[in-house]
Amino acid sequence: MKTKKWFRKTTAICAAALLGTAAIPSTAFAADSYASIEKDAWAKKVTEMVSSYATSIEESQSLISGMQSDMILKFEDSGRSLLGFIAPFDVSWLDNVTLSNDISFTDGKEGVLMKLLLNDSEICTLEYYMDPDTQNIYMRIPELSDKYFKTNLAEAADQQAASIESDIEELAPGDTDVNIPTDHFATAYSDSINLSVSMMSDLAATLPEASVVETLLNKYGSMLFDNITEGESSQETLTTGEISQDCTVYEAQVSAEDAVKTATAILEEAKSDSDIENILNTWTDKLSSNEDLYENFTKAVEDGLDSLKDADTSNSDDSHLNTRIWVDETGRISGREIEFQEGDEITPVLNWQMTKNGSDFGYLLSIETDDSGTLSLSGSGQINDGKLNGTYEISQDDTAAAIIEVKDYDTESAKEGYLNGNYTITFPADSSEDGDSSLSMFENFALVLDLNSAKDSGSVALSVESAGSTLGSFTITSDAGESVDIPDLTALGDVYDITNDDDMNSYAATLDFTTLMDNLSKAGVPDEVITYVLSGGSATDQDTNEGTVEYGVSDYSPEEKDAA
Repeated sequence: MKTKKWFRKTTAICAAALLGTAAIPSTAFAADSYASIEKDAWAKKVTEMVSSYATSIEESQSLISGMQSDMILKFEDSGRSLLGFIAPFDVSWLDNVTLSNDISFTDGKEGVLMKLLLNDSEICTLEYYMDPDTQNIYMRIPELSDKYFKTNLAEAADQQAASIESDIEELAPGDTDVNIPTDHFATAYSDSINLSVSMMSDLAATLPEASVVETLLNKYGSMLFDNITEGESSQETLTTGEISQDCTVYEAQVSAEDAVKTATAILEEAKSDSDIENILNTWTDKLSSNEDLYENFTKAVEDGLDSLKDADTSNSDDSHLNTRIWVDETGRISGREIEFQEGDEITPVLNWQMTKNGSDFGYLLSIETDDSGTLSLSGSGQINDGKLNGTYEISQDDTAAAIIEVKDYDTESAKEGYLNGNYTITFPADSSEDGDSSLSMFENFALVLDLNSAKDSGSVALSVESAGSTLGSFTITSDAGESVDIPDLTALGDVYDITNDDDMNSYAATLDFTTLMDNLSKAGVPDEVITYVLSGGSATDQDTNEGTVEYGVSDYSPEEKDAA
């Protein structure tokens, strides 16, 4: 039984890998066997992925010196009316909230300048600087205080580990079988931070070259198909929706023995792969600890090889993975099916189809799950001049859950890693007998997603519509920006430790809310809302009428605030 469970998991992993090659139709020419078709299709896909990888590295490197992004939450009239029913105060003045970020990596340090805007008026800023060498994060809100406060990531990780250990001891006192290596939390977290910042500071020097990535993907991807058992080929008409194509069907099987042979070959090759060694050694040099990533990798590989030696493959004749692909007259893979067979019992895993007739296409992606039954995405449409337009339906066990209208999805720019297109998602009325669909509450709403991306810039906009009116939208934009000036982090003057109560009491004594309150007023926020917010949501009508509220530092009446 252990082998069967292991093989089922392996099946799921294989299905996920194959799905990656099926996401965009692949073309394989001059191939006459299942393995050769898969290898050719994989090589073509790798070429596209590596081209996108090289482009992204080049563009990301140019953005490291300075990038700018905005997150904008905008309310329309209908949205404000709806919000008014649940808000504890009047929101007629509220138009938009924006978090604007300037980010850069300089000399191995990260600098972030966050600005909070309300109705396009600046309210406050947060300066954020991280030094990966010390694991310290320094922050300042100049509208409140000219002083900095800090936290240490390694210490925070230690505290989290201690908290987890305390929880474990409380839940299972004296249970020695519960073994969570919390003592490594701080080191692992520190290493990940150092590696991340180092990589962002110089992507070109830290990440492998595109040619190396291409070599690795081609080598190990091709090896996945080296130990399959070729099956029969036949002619068949594949129909998806209303679109049919005459195809050649190629079949293959993968037994537990085949899977073990493939995994063993891959691990043996990886164990002495100089490209992998060079990548891991480069990353090791960026870590703050003395941990050797390549040494850890080779140990993990040896452990994997040892476990494979003990794998029981005696039932390979009874349990195996069946896989089929449909290839049209141009050599394009038009369909793929994966199923698990145990004796005479066959369990579907994956069914993918994309048939074409001129500019018209039919689409189906169906995945079998243990918990959620059959999940499928089906639809049809047209592709003209590289732009895809169509309608898709997401369903569970043949019950529609959502409808997606796709407009002007750019299939050519997608190959280069740029996503452009418009998606409108609606939720049909629940037609099931119990009427207990978790999505039924959304049937009167529509989600509209708009994607735009190009070199050095991009945006994602999500809006909510109801009865033809837009309630509001959330938009994220990114673009090249200016470098953030990072001060000398060793000469910041008084710095208050967030984890020290005395420090934070001293920091609180430096706070002055005058500028913040003035900025809120300039943004059009009513006095009673300012009072409510600054009192932590505890203000009452009596507080407002009496005109005095505690802000933690100073007391202001509305008249005093206006005078200020």
